[in-house]
Amino acid sequence: MKLVAASSLTDAELAQVRQIYFDGFAPHLRAPVENLLADTALVLVDSKPLGLAVLRVLAETGWVYLRYFAVGEKGRGLGGRLWAHLRDEMTGAGHTRIIFDVEDPAQPGISAAEELIRHRRIAFYRRLGAEVLPVRGFLPPQGSAGHPMLLMAADHVPNTPPAAEDSRRIVLAVYEHRYGMTAADPVVAETLRLSGLAAAPSRPSGTR
Repeated sequence: MKLVAASSLTDAELAQVRQIYFDGFAPHLRAPVENLLADTALVLVDSKPLGLAVLRVLAETGWVYLRYFAVGEKGRGLGGRLWAHLRDEMTGAGHTRIIFDVEDPAQPGISAAEELIRHRRIAFYRRLGAEVLPVRGFLPPQGSAGHPMLLMAADHVPNTPPAAEDSRRIVLAVYEHRYGMTAADPVVAETLRLSGLAAAPSRPSGTR
């Protein structure tokens, strides 16, 4: 198995990738396929496409935002393989952190079955070395049907929770470089407020 750029695939292979994408995400979470190819779209392939990861570099932060991550067949360990290839690719490119969002299992009104699916999704990413960030009220324009989502991050050293100031920087970087929303936007300000990150931690006197 290897990871290749989606742009290197044939039309028939891209059709298979589109099906993986459609099967992996509900309509309200999907972006147009053409929009995906404008970012870094990587595909896990063997004799055929097996999984898709779409990322956006967050400017000069050294971080990337994982927009989409999906595999075509469950129960074969493909998710772990796609993640391992992706981490190697990102580390090799000099990116120290992968950030992404997941739907909140505590969202009001969802079914018990959907809540379980969301818990299992978070547990999967935790097994791979990611952590849920202490961020509340994260509401991207393409959120979970208008409901806040959770942010997760995987650092170069797995299972390393970012410090509070890192969490603030992550929120600002994602909103600005992923969605074009500045710190002055009311949604961004509210996320920082709810997360207790509205102001950067003060520095001890005598430090620079």
